[in-house]
This record gives sequence, C-alpha cells and structure tokens, in this order.
Amino acid sequence: MITSMGKLYFAILLLIFSLRVSAESELNHLIEPGYQPEEAQDEQGLWMEFEEMERQLNKSALLVRDAGLRNYVEGIVCRVAGDYCNDFRVYLVRNPGFNASMTATGMMQVWTGLIVRASSTDEIAAVIGHEIAHYTRLHSLQGFRQLKAKMAQASFFDLGFAVLTGVSAPLGQAAAILNYLSFNREQETEADLLGTRLLAEANYDPHASYRVWYQLLEEEAAAEVKSEKAGIFSQTHPNSETRASYLKSYVDGRYGPPDVEPITDQELLDILNSNYLLLMEDQLDTNRFGRTRSILERHTRMGVNPGLVNYFFGEMYRQRAADGDQDLAIAAYTKSIESGSAPAPAYKNLGYLYLRSKDLQRAKDHFRQYLEVSPEASDRAMIEFYLAEEAQ
Repeated sequence: MITSMGKLYFAILLLIFSLRVSAESELNHLIEPGYQPEEAQDEQGLWMEFEEMERQLNKSALLVRDAGLRNYVEGIVCRVAGDYCNDFRVYLVRNPGFNASMTATGMMQVWTGLIVRASSTDEIAAVIGHEIAHYTRLHSLQGFRQLKAKMAQASFFDLGFAVLTGVSAPLGQAAAILNYLSFNREQETEADLLGTRLLAEANYDPHASYRVWYQLLEEEAAAEVKSEKAGIFSQTHPNSETRASYLKSYVDGRYGPPDVEPITDQELLDILNSNYLLLMEDQLDTNRFGRTRSILERHTRMGVNPGLVNYFFGEMYRQRAADGDQDLAIAAYTKSIESGSAPAPAYKNLGYLYLRSKDLQRAKDHFRQYLEVSPEASDRAMIEFYLAEEAQ
C-alpha cells in the first residue's frame, strides 16, 4: 500500500505528467545520432575515462560471451534505439542484480539479472528504453560529471568500473556513487515518458513499462529477511510502487488498456531454457532465498522447462537448509528428474540427500544414474570410490 508520502509523491508526478503530456512533442532527444564530445576539457576527459573503462570491461571475466544471449540483448537495444543503434556498444554482464545502465559515450551494460526477472522481452525493452532516454536527454553525462567532480582521479575510475559491473565497493564509496548517479524527479519523468514512447515506436508493448515494476514489488514482498535488499537499479530510481502506479495511469491513458489475454513470449522462453543454469546459478549464489523462490514461481507460470525450474527449487531448499527443507528439496529434485529434462547434478544431489536420510539404496541408485547421464563428470572418480566403499 502506498504511504501518505507516497500518495503525495504520486500526485506530484501525475501533475508533472499532465504538464509534460500536453507538450510531449517537445520532449525529444537532445543529441543527434553520432554524438561526439564537446571541446570542453571536462567532457573530453570523461570520454577518455570511459574509453579506458570500456577496455577493462572488454577483458572482464564477468562478460557473457554466449552468442545467442548477446544477440538477443543487442537486438532489443538496436530495435528500441532506432537511429541511435550504431552509437551503442552493448555489454552483457554476468551479475544477478536487476540493472541496466549507460555511460555518456554509449557504452551500455545489461546485467543478466534483468533477463532472469523479466516475464517478456517487452519488459527488458522497457528498462533499456528508459536508459536510452537518459542518454539522449544527457542525464547520464550530467550524473558522471557530478561524480567525477567529487572524487579523485583513481577513485572515479575504480568506482565507475564498479558501477558498470556490480563489483563490490566500500560502503561509504558505494553510497556516494548511488547519490551522484541518482536522477532527479524531472529527469526520471523525462526518461519514463521518452522511454515509453521509444518502446511503443519500436512496436513493443508500452504496458510493459509498469508491469516490470509490479513484478519487482512481488519479489520485494517475497524477501525473507531484511538483508535481501533492493539492487542498485532500485536504489537509483524512484520507489517501485509509486513508479508502477503513475506509469500505469499514463500508459493506459495514452495507449489504451492492455490486452486481456497474455501472450506467451516464446523468444524469451527459448533464451531462458537455453541459458538457465548460467542465469539461475548466479541468482542462487546471492542467498536471497525468498527472492529466488519468487523468481522460480514466476518461471513456473511462464512455462520455463520444469526440469530446470524444479532443479533450482531443489537447490534453493538444499542450500537454505531450514526445517523441512530437506524433504522439499527431495520432492523438487524428484520432480525435475521425472520431467525427463533434469540437469545431471539433480541425480547427484538427490543421492546425497538420500544418503543423509540413511536411505542407502536410493542414494546409490541416484549416484549411478548421475554417472550414466554425465559419464565425463569431473567428480566421477570420487563417486565411483564412494559406491565401491558402500558396496563393501
């Protein structure tokens, strides 16, 4: 429920929207495609900094190299960007957080956590459109100018790179980054309006612009402990509930109500099914079990391969290890295996759980199945040694 302060903020934003919508034709890009830095020394200096960051990012182990995943994300960016497509270099960064960002030079970073949380390609496009709008309205340039003015040369480079990749920075410095890279209310309103327009012009569903925020709210509500904090994108953008409400009001008014029947996004389903182990292993490693459960439940509703989804339900319960979780993990691994599309570790981990339950025969059966489906397993010698020991 929106608080009284939230309602006031919502009312102000609606007023801003009403004023902006009346003159929306004036809300256009402030730079043309092919933009180059001005001769001002600070802007040229920023470009040099960003170019060095981009060289470092190109060498980073965090970059996703899979051609299918990269082509999928780059295709969305180019479609939303339109005439600006050739100005952007897209880097898919392996990070489970919900984030996309853009430097003033056109270096865009999309974190894999954005793909994990989306229910449709349109929602990914909505976040990307918002970031492109920040770029073409020069908000990104202004934010990094402020950050550089407040920090030493070395700090700016190190912390700027941390922002791009999500690498941890000291708490105080991270707070400074978020402070200077947070956009003000007018900038956010401009990015929402222009970003939604870019979304619609690219023939994506403009209603995705608020749906993605409602899904983040769903994930927030599923958090089990306070340590399951919101990610960097949520910290540098307005409250999700307020944002979802005013965007829904705006989009419904301008583009009409959403379609009643949901459409299965086969393109996103194919991407998730083909890369699920990569994408969800990183999410599981966050130990944010409430959020992970919420994402898995959404993937179940979307129709993601049940063998993969149930495997990660099993992994989540096994790693959380709360009361009753062992039985839940056994049930999830079993469902994964019965689907006929379980990852090989499902057999091994189920074997370990049965071993812990003193069910030695089932443990050995699943260890043998693991070796059958994964004959080149790196831990094959250990499993064979264990089976030989149990046979004595």
